[in-house]
Amino acid sequence: MGLLVHAVAGRPVQGSLSPLLALLTVGRLEEAGVVGLGLATTRAIRIDAKSTEEALARYHASAMSSSTGLLHHVVAAHLHDEPRPSMTHPPVFQAGGGQWLSLTSPLKHQVGAWRCIDRSHALLSVNALRVDGEDVRSAGTDGAGVVDVARMAGVSPEQGAVLRLRGGGGAARSTAHAWAEAGGRLHLVEGRRVMKPQLHASSLVGDDAQAALGIDFDGEGVDLGAALQVVPAYQGTRSPLGTAVQGGVLDGRWMLVAQHLAAWRSLWAPELSDALPTLEDLMHDLLSVEVALKAA
Repeated sequence: MGLLVHAVAGRPVQGSLSPLLALLTVGRLEEAGVVGLGLATTRAIRIDAKSTEEALARYHASAMSSSTGLLHHVVAAHLHDEPRPSMTHPPVFQAGGGQWLSLTSPLKHQVGAWRCIDRSHALLSVNALRVDGEDVRSAGTDGAGVVDVARMAGVSPEQGAVLRLRGGGGAARSTAHAWAEAGGRLHLVEGRRVMKPQLHASSLVGDDAQAALGIDFDGEGVDLGAALQVVPAYQGTRSPLGTAVQGGVLDGRWMLVAQHLAAWRSLWAPELSDALPTLEDLMHDLLSVEVALKAA
C-alpha cells in the first residue's frame, strides 16, 4: 500500500475543511473493506500558494515531510465511536496511493497543460488535480456538488427547477453550466462579474420565475427570494447534527462535502464510487469531528 497525499492549495487555506474530509473519506472507505488504502498511509496537508505552479512545487516538499497528527487521532476516534458496516464485496483502490490536490481561490482559474476530464478548462473553473508523475489530470466539481446538494434537499433540476444565481467567478460558472446540463433553468442576477461563457437562452428565465434554489457567489448576503438559499460560507457548527436545512438556508459545508465526493467519483478513484459515504453521512462525520477538535 503506497502513500496517499491530499493537499488543499490556495490562499488562504488555514481554515479549509478539505483535509478533514479527505481523512474521513479514506477512513470510511477503509472501514467498508476497500483494499489498497488506509488512514495510517494517508496524509492531508494545506499549501498556501497564489499560483498552481507554486502549489505543485510546494506539494512535493510538503508531502515528503508530512506525518500523522491531531487530525488523524480525532478522525480515528470518531470512526471508532460511530462505526458503520463493511461491504460484502468491497472494491479495490487501483492506484494503491496517489498525489491529489483540491484547488481553491485564487487557483481555480489558473489552467495548466493538464488532461482535463470535463469542461472545467473552458470554464476556467478547475478545483481538483490528480498527479501521476508527469501526467496531471484535472476536473471541476463545484457545479456537480451544487446539483447533488439540491437533489438531497428535494430540488430537482431534471424537472426544470429554477436556480437564481448571482456571480460570475469560477464556482458560479461551473454551477450555472452544470445546472443547465442537468435540465434546470436559471435566473442570473447581476453581480460583480458577468457570466462567461454565456448560457443558451433556452436555459434562462426572467425575474418573475419562482426560484427553488438561490446562491450568491459574490458573498454579499443578498436575499435572492428563493425557497432555499445556499450560503457558500461556513455557518458555524451550531446546527443540529444531521439536519440538512436550517431556516431555509443550506450551509456552505454541504457544497464542500458534495464537491469533494464528486472529485472522488470523477477523477481521483472512480472505481470506489459505490463504496463512498453518502453526502449526508459525510456531512455528519465532518460536523462531529469539528466539534471534537474544538474540545481537544
